[in-house]
Amino acid sequence: MAYIENVVIGKPIAEPQQMFALDENDWNRIEQANTYYTNERFLPRILVELGIYPSISEIRRNKPNLMVSLDNVDFIDNLKVSKKRRLWILVGE
Repeated sequence: MAYIENVVIGKPIAEPQQMFALDENDWNRIEQANTYYTNERFLPRILVELGIYPSISEIRRNKPNLMVSLDNVDFIDNLKVSKKRRLWILVGE
């Protein structure tokens, strides 16, 4: 899987382009390819799908603060998920 920085969950109320990119050129060249779309709301399952962690049990053991379900409309910027990885998450309806 490609290197993902942005995650869009569900149907957001704001356009991902507005939330993740500086302008249309930045969106088309960089951010669109780095954006992952899903309907999954359990953050550990998303992290396993992206290949950041090998299993949910490892997240439970090592990063219990990431054991959350993203059920409410939200925008989470700069979430540190590992030593070198950060995610920006747009949660929709």
